[in-house]
Amino acid sequence: MTDSARWTLAKTLKHGWLAGDDRCEIFTEVASGATDVGLPYALILLLAGAIAALGLALNSAAVIIGAMLIAPLMSPIVGLGLGLAIGDGRLAVETALLVLASTIAVIVTAALLAFALPVPFQTLTAEIAARTRPTTLDLAIAVCSGLAGAVVAVARRSRLSGAVPGVAVSVALVPPLAVTGYGIGTGWNWPIIRGSLLLYGANLAGIVMSATIVFILAGMYRAEVLEVVRRRHAEGPGTALGEWVGRIPGLRSLGIMKSITTRLALVGGFVALVAIPLTASLRQIARETRVERAIEDAAGIFSKAGQSFVVSRDVDLSGNQVRVVLNVATTHWFGDSAQQEFEERASAAAGEPVTLMLEQLPASSGDVSQLATLISVPRAAKPSAAPTITAAQRVGILRAEVVEATRSLTLPDSIVVLASDLVVGDSAASVLLRLAYAGNGPLSAQAQQMTERQLSTRLAIPDLRVALEYISTRPRTVASFPSAVIDSVDVLLRRFPALRLEVLRGSSVPRARFDSTLRRLGVAGADSGVVHAVPGPGLALRIAPR
Repeated sequence: MTDSARWTLAKTLKHGWLAGDDRCEIFTEVASGATDVGLPYALILLLAGAIAALGLALNSAAVIIGAMLIAPLMSPIVGLGLGLAIGDGRLAVETALLVLASTIAVIVTAALLAFALPVPFQTLTAEIAARTRPTTLDLAIAVCSGLAGAVVAVARRSRLSGAVPGVAVSVALVPPLAVTGYGIGTGWNWPIIRGSLLLYGANLAGIVMSATIVFILAGMYRAEVLEVVRRRHAEGPGTALGEWVGRIPGLRSLGIMKSITTRLALVGGFVALVAIPLTASLRQIARETRVERAIEDAAGIFSKAGQSFVVSRDVDLSGNQVRVVLNVATTHWFGDSAQQEFEERASAAAGEPVTLMLEQLPASSGDVSQLATLISVPRAAKPSAAPTITAAQRVGILRAEVVEATRSLTLPDSIVVLASDLVVGDSAASVLLRLAYAGNGPLSAQAQQMTERQLSTRLAIPDLRVALEYISTRPRTVASFPSAVIDSVDVLLRRFPALRLEVLRGSSVPRARFDSTLRRLGVAGADSGVVHAVPGPGLALRIAPR
């Protein structure tokens, strides 16, 4: 730093960059504006809170910016910074009470609006969520905004006065309070309330601290300003709130607080208190971002074009160890080596241990991409039927749609849909779809859930209930064919014409015995032309699709 710069800085700290008359006028203007709490102030404040609450519910950034522009809350906060800078205890207390009352008024207004809004508008929007996890970066923004606001306040005669709207947008005081009101009005959502109040506290602390510093650097604590402060107190308060504050026991003894160090320590302590949870929040967000990127990169081993894709992932960061649940639709089975590779890659990139729980869903070959689209992009709701269509006709249309939906189901290659039956009750909640299928083994629980989701999406019935019936196609070796077995096979073949009965001949079974067995069965659908060798002696039955 040059000698000239040092001399300029020393002069600024000693005398400030303003003339004495300018300081007195600025004090009178800022103090009067900060304590003007008439009816217009109250109306504009409540309207700003209402506009912000509605903008948050509509997820409209433009409406929220409009609320920032008209909100008058910046004036008493800057007045609080001025009171602390010059040591005017009565001004500091009066503006602090005004800020507190304004804060409560905006929260109550937003809470009442949130409570009165229809349920569809009580959902968490992106604009609301963005104001629930503040960090030290938000505090830094508030400090810069407070510096800008205070500089504009001490330079009102210059062209900088045109920057007032920009300062109003940057400080964003009302939207966090509106989010707090939303959290209260929608059922005391404590994470939203806590996060938004912390953001408002960061904004308040940053503005007060930076305004105090600017006013001190401007020399607002000089003797000529203190003389104006004494005359202002002697003439009596100019507002009802000021008169009430003047009657508080012990407040008159504060008078003009002498020590700048004490005042700065008071503001700095408030900022430090707010910065502690903000720093923890910043670290948590940084950790979440790092872990999410690591998991996304490592999950690439389960995404192979035409063969597999990650349907969903759930990440638990609550403990010291990250736990991940991946739901993968695949045409082949991923072994333990793939799971171990994922954990090693994710742990290395995240910088902490990552454990994986892999849930694999069977999908038919060549249909993985189609299945991914079906799950990730829900089909639009169907238009309601015309009023002239009867209830019976509606059921008929729905049954036809069921047939089409079951034909296009994405299932493992070994699974064949045999039949579907729709049972419609008195309400939509009583719609039941019975689905029979044949295969070498039953569908897993995850595959059953996927099948239900496909049918529910394609039929546009959110609460569709699906009952699955499994018919095994595995061969069953029998020593003889009692009447009960023959009857059950007969019923099964009559229920599902798409099935046929195969009688498998063991290597040690004579042809004559095989032929007599076929005659004894005498069941429709028996295919005497199919003769296979089966393990061991004896005969076997197999129900197979035609």
